[in-house]
Amino acid sequence: MLNTKPSDRALPTFISLLVIGVLLMTFDVRLAGGGVVGVLRNGTQEIVSPLQRVAAFVVTPVANALDSLSNVASLREQNAALSAELAEAEAALVSVQDDLAKLALLEQIYDLEADGGELGQTVSNVIGSVDAALIIDKGVRDGVVAGQPVIDTNGYVVGIVKSASTGSATILPITATREGLTVLVGSQTGTLVSRPFSSELALEMDLDVFDAREPVLAGDRVLTSAASTDYPAGLPVGEVIEDASPESTSLSTTVRPFVDAESLRFVVVLSWPPDPVTAATDDTVPEDTTGTTLSEDATTTTSTTTPEDDG
Repeated sequence: MLNTKPSDRALPTFISLLVIGVLLMTFDVRLAGGGVVGVLRNGTQEIVSPLQRVAAFVVTPVANALDSLSNVASLREQNAALSAELAEAEAALVSVQDDLAKLALLEQIYDLEADGGELGQTVSNVIGSVDAALIIDKGVRDGVVAGQPVIDTNGYVVGIVKSASTGSATILPITATREGLTVLVGSQTGTLVSRPFSSELALEMDLDVFDAREPVLAGDRVLTSAASTDYPAGLPVGEVIEDASPESTSLSTTVRPFVDAESLRFVVVLSWPPDPVTAATDDTVPEDTTGTTLSEDATTTTSTTTPEDDG
């Protein structure tokens, strides 16, 4: 009699069920119209799609943020360029303001008056120098003649026109001439004279007041006097740098001119006397000549008659 154990039939049964299951799966896949790869692809797509949506939800803002940062960098570059243009415009504005200030100074100079009348002016560029003299680019054809006073754009005394040609002229500064300049300090009239100086020291001039009635103090302004034959009255020349009191009836002190001739770029030539051409015309010369001629005739007559009388 045969004895069959349950364990002997379990293994064949498991294998049979496994084979049947595989066959059923194969039939189901084929009936669905897709292969194993298609099934795997569809399954993978179903699993990955939610992950893609989550990734898009996370990545899209990051990408937008990166684009925004790129736009910010571009805006910063544009802002830097605009700032540079603004700086150039501000520099140009400052230059225009300087020109306007210079124009205002020149307009103020044009309003200077001497002897109740307006002075004609010729603005000239300083184009060079010879020794201590300055060369300007205006001459006789521009109304510049020898003897005319010269000031800077602030109205400070520079010197006089020493000589003039057709298209240029030579200016002799007050610090380069040994001739005295009649000036006014307060209510006192004095004489301003240049003196030798060292290039290491500031330019200085000597002021002598021969009829001193009161002291002069450092900081007092020195102006051209009405007694001057070279300049109209009231032009600023310099300032006193040392206090001085009268000794007997005179005093001496030191003056620093307002103008450093070596630093000038352009000057203003004043038509003073207001009509220097008329002053040199025949309207005045014949009077001097007539007076001299009469005197000479009288002398000649006297000298001629006297020998005859003696004879």
